[in-house]
Amino acid sequence: MKSDCYLSKYIQMFFQDYLICRRNLSGHTIKSYRDVIKLFLRFASAKNKKAAVNLLANDINESTVVDFMSYLEKERGNSISTQNHRIALMRRFWSYVSLQEPSLSEHCRKISTIPSKKGAIISEITYLEKDEIAEMFKAINTKTTLGMRDYTMLLFMYNTGARVSETVNTRLSWLSLTKSSSKVNILGKGNKWRTCPLWPETITALQTLIDINKENVRPDDFIFLNRFSNPISRFGIMRIIEKYKGIAQMHLPQLQKKNVTPHTIRHSTAMHLLQSGVEINVIRSWLGHANLATTHGYIEIDLEMKRKALNACDLPQKHINKPRWQQNPDVLQWLESL
Repeated sequence: MKSDCYLSKYIQMFFQDYLICRRNLSGHTIKSYRDVIKLFLRFASAKNKKAAVNLLANDINESTVVDFMSYLEKERGNSISTQNHRIALMRRFWSYVSLQEPSLSEHCRKISTIPSKKGAIISEITYLEKDEIAEMFKAINTKTTLGMRDYTMLLFMYNTGARVSETVNTRLSWLSLTKSSSKVNILGKGNKWRTCPLWPETITALQTLIDINKENVRPDDFIFLNRFSNPISRFGIMRIIEKYKGIAQMHLPQLQKKNVTPHTIRHSTAMHLLQSGVEINVIRSWLGHANLATTHGYIEIDLEMKRKALNACDLPQKHINKPRWQQNPDVLQWLESL
């Protein structure tokens, strides 16, 4: 094994060559990798008593990574799901290193085959019922400029099932608001495009919002802006949703028990499409899921909901009449006599 296999060299190659050039991953996904690698480098640096820049590939072994998982659980309080997600990113990195440096293949194989932890709890999919999301829309004062923006943005998210990052990045030029072609192009995960149709109500709201800002509108402008005319942030959308949830729950107290986030709106879109009889592959395309198994999760939730409804019903007690025919204990003897 080479003694000059500095880890920093492979990290730089992994990001520039693999994640950006070959995979063309989104900025948010790359940041996710970055954060995990940074966390691991700090841990490995302290464990080996070396500066991160001086760490070698052979300074890291199976024990280091296993101890890192223990550190994530005990000191950072990460759930099993989070630990498994982070170890999966580490496995991809070491698999890449093995391809770049054949002399490290066996070393990397031992690290990249560390199994995930069992016992991860699958987080429950939270979504809003139709009356709950309608109450949130009622809470918005559309007579003000910011209120009109909030109404249009939430309606856009509910109509398209867009992720919060997709909503933030949507540009004016991605819209088509004509009656013959009312749609929006959405740039999703992995820089993949998808097209979603728009309801007449969404078209009207978007056109109204555009007219409000028409003095400074250019094709490449973002649609949803904050009060300083800058693109609204993900956290800004989160605060807006929390605001209207707080108002809506005064009329629908059951909302107090729900953690409503931007992704809850997306889940609501999927569930309402499913409950309306939309085919599962159409929903997959609508939401931009790479894997059909992800979309199938909504079917499981829907079946569970039906099962709960069935269990809540009392089984009707049916009066069973005593049959007129009575068994003859001598029937076998009678048959023998035939």
